Amino acid sequence: MPTALHSQTLLTFTFDGQQLSLKYGYPMKIRMPTKLGYKNPKHIMEIFVTNKFPGGYWVDQGYNWFGGS
Repeated sequence: MPTALHSQTLLTFTFDGQQLSLKYGYPMKIRMPTKLGYKNPKHIMEIFVTNKFPGGYWVDQGYNWFGGS
């Protein structure tokens, strides 16, 4: 939840005033500056908010669940 509510976390449909292209994650991109690179998704397929930790792709691969500051 702290990452989702961080003032620099962004969900965006545009880049530099233009609609996102496939190169930049069309149709929507999320930026989480408090997370390490492997925790920054490029293409968003689903979003849900919870106070329970559900795991995920990188955790299932053995990476640290937090991965950021």
